[in-house]
Amino acid sequence: MKDTTRAARRSWSSKGATLAAGALVVATAPMALTATSGAAARPKARTLPTVNMAYTAPVADQLLPLVAEKAGIFRHYGVNVNVEPLPQTEALDSLISGQVQMGVFAGPAPEVSQAAGTPLKWLAEWESHADLFFIGRGTSTVAGLAGKSVAVTVPGSTTAVLAQVALQGANVLNKVHLQPLGNVGATLQSFLAGTTNATVAGPPNQTTLLKEVPGASILVDFRHQYEWPGAGVAALTSWTSKHKAITIDVMKGLIASIAYFKTHPTKVEAIIGQATGAKPGPVNSAYQSMRGIIDETGSLVPPVAAEVEVLKAIRGQFAGASKLEARSMMDDTYIDAALKDLAAK
Repeated sequence: MKDTTRAARRSWSSKGATLAAGALVVATAPMALTATSGAAARPKARTLPTVNMAYTAPVADQLLPLVAEKAGIFRHYGVNVNVEPLPQTEALDSLISGQVQMGVFAGPAPEVSQAAGTPLKWLAEWESHADLFFIGRGTSTVAGLAGKSVAVTVPGSTTAVLAQVALQGANVLNKVHLQPLGNVGATLQSFLAGTTNATVAGPPNQTTLLKEVPGASILVDFRHQYEWPGAGVAALTSWTSKHKAITIDVMKGLIASIAYFKTHPTKVEAIIGQATGAKPGPVNSAYQSMRGIIDETGSLVPPVAAEVEVLKAIRGQFAGASKLEARSMMDDTYIDAALKDLAAK
């Protein structure tokens, strides 16, 4: 597994895209050729605003913005978006510092942040359930994990909260050692190496774990357990309120990437494979899983019902969470504006 934090920092640094808090970087990009008097006009250069976006787990359902970047969709809508991996804690810190302007998360990262006083809100979501699996070795039930260790990323992460929900439901939460390892790569490696007995994983990683680890099995399929903000883009309101037009253009790119995901499977699978390091078989399974999610997605507007579930799950775990309301966790102003602009054209 690569060091995603360093990789992301090197990439953004090499692109000259390190941002001061609230500042914008612009990059020169050619405009598309237009026909004038029967001949192609000379391309005119213009500056595109640059937005840094971090995705926080190497799983297929977080890669929709990366697909939009690689396909040139964001640039088509007038914004240069650099999409790079960062562990969740690093991504949140980078949002606060201004080095990153948007992040791809699963609940409850934005919810926990807002409970702590950081105004991070969902702008768009393309998955209203958790496309994740609780995988264990040597047992076919969650209760069988009593006395064993479970790998999670960090407290308050998706893997940690969903693992706690499952363990609590089996009445073994107090009998299991939750081991925070920092990032998804580390949790996968610990399970593969046999140093932990269970972890939460999503496509394509769960396919690899089930194939490579003797005695591994799915203990809980979270896809069918709860409505949940499984994947979407969030940002600080302090940034979006100052860059409304740019935020709307990013939303347009996300909307357009839905169609691209469906019509270009080979190219999308190549992007998933490069981002996850998975083999072709798991990559294809991951694409099909994500394609199913895309087919179910009627809108990128964040759903209130999913927020209700995630807030219910974290209320007893984090100070300030009890004061949060589902509607306060989202700002659908920009996705609504993007949908209206695209419909008008």
